[in-house]
Amino acid sequence: MKRRIGRIARRAILSLVALVASAGAIALYPGTPRQITFPDGKRFAFTIVDDTDQATLARMQPIYDVLYRAGLRTTKTVWALQTGPEAVPTDQGESLQDAGYRDWVVDLQRKGFEIGLHGVRGGSSDRATIQAGLDLFQRTLGASPRLHVNHALNRENLYWGEARWWFPPFRWAFAAGRQHRFEGEVPGTPYFWGDLARERLRYVRRFTYKNINLMRVNPWMPYRVPGMNYVPYWFEGSDGGSIDQFEQLLSNENLDRLEDEGGVTLVYAHLGAGSFNTGDQANPRFVARIEAVAKRRGWFVPASTLLDYLAAQPGWTPEPTARQQLHLEARFILDRLF
Repeated sequence: MKRRIGRIARRAILSLVALVASAGAIALYPGTPRQITFPDGKRFAFTIVDDTDQATLARMQPIYDVLYRAGLRTTKTVWALQTGPEAVPTDQGESLQDAGYRDWVVDLQRKGFEIGLHGVRGGSSDRATIQAGLDLFQRTLGASPRLHVNHALNRENLYWGEARWWFPPFRWAFAAGRQHRFEGEVPGTPYFWGDLARERLRYVRRFTYKNINLMRVNPWMPYRVPGMNYVPYWFEGSDGGSIDQFEQLLSNENLDRLEDEGGVTLVYAHLGAGSFNTGDQANPRFVARIEAVAKRRGWFVPASTLLDYLAAQPGWTPEPTARQQLHLEARFILDRLF
C-alpha cells in the first residue's frame, strides 16, 4: 500500500512540475537542428543500441544475420557475468561466461559491430564484481567497453533515479516518490564504481525520445552534465524498445523526414526480449523495417563511431547551457506524460 501511495504521489508531483515546465520546454525547443555533413555523401546517420535484457544466442543470431546482410553495423550491449542471485525476469539472458554466446559476440565484433556494456550482469553488483566483469570483458574483446547503458534497477547504476536529473525540481519530484536506491557514483558505498567508469567508458545513455531525429531534440550530443563527473559523455536514444515501437519509429514517413532533415538516430531497442523474433526467425516486421532503412543513403555505423564523429564536427560544444539542459529533461518528461 505504501509503495502504491508513493507511486501516486510521485506521479502527481512530477505531473505538476512537468506542466509548469512545459511552456518553457516548448519555448526552448531547438527549431533548427544541427546540420551535419556525413561521409561519402550519405544523407543521414542510423544505428541501433541493443539492450541485452533476455538476450540468448538462439534469439540474437537471426536478428544480427539480418543486420549484417543489410550492411548495418550497430551496437550490441552485453553482460560479462551470469545473472545475479536476486534476478528478476528482465535480468535473465546469456553472458560472456556462456561459451557459445561468447564466441558469437566475439565474431560480431570481428564483423564490425560494437560491443558495449549493460552493467556487468543482470542484477546488482558490488565493486569487486564490477571489476571482475570489466576485466573479463577486456580479456574477451581486447579492450574496455566504450559505451554503457544502465540496467533497470541495478543498485550500481550511474546517476540514476533522482540523480539522473540536473534541474532541481525534477530531482526533488523523483526523490519524493523514490522506491529504489542507485549508488554507482556514490563513494564509500559497496556499489561505487564511478572512478572505474570514468577511466574505462566514454559514452553512457541518458534519455530516450519518440523523435526519430535526435538532432531536433539534442543537437549538442554527446554532452556533459554539470556535477555528473564520473560520466565522460552522455548520449540519447530514440524509442524503439518493442517491435511495435520500432515499427512506428521507423515508419516510411519518419524515415523520409530523417533523410530530408539530414538527421541522426540511435534507436534504443530490446532486440533479445522476444518481440523481434517469430519462432527461431527474425520477426518479418523487423526485417521489413531494416530493409527499408538499408535501401536509403544512410551512414550505418556503430554508436560510438557515430558519437565520435558528431564530437569532431564544427560547432560542437560538449556542455549545453542551463536552458538547454532544462529543455532535454522537460522534453523527456513530456514525452512520457503525453
